[in-house]
Amino acid sequence: MFASKGGKMNKETITVRLDSDTKEQAEELFDDLGMSMSSAITIFLKQCVRKGGIPFEIQREKSTGRKIKPLHKMK
Repeated sequence: MFASKGGKMNKETITVRLDSDTKEQAEELFDDLGMSMSSAITIFLKQCVRKGGIPFEIQREKSTGRKIKPLHKMK
C-alpha cells in the first residue's frame, strides 16, 4: 500500500463470506464496543501485519474422535 499525496492510505474493498449467525453476533458485539464491522476487521488485519501472523493462538476444539482434514487439503 502506498500513501497518497495527503499522507492517507488508499482504501481497498474486500468481501468476506460468513454465516448469518456469526455476522449478527459480531455486529452486535462491535456495536456494543462502539465500532463498525469494517473498523474491527481493519484492526484485526493491522495487528496481523504488526505481529507478523495471527495475533492470537489458534487451537482446535477438544477432539471428537473424528479426523479433521488440514486446510490445504480441503476443496
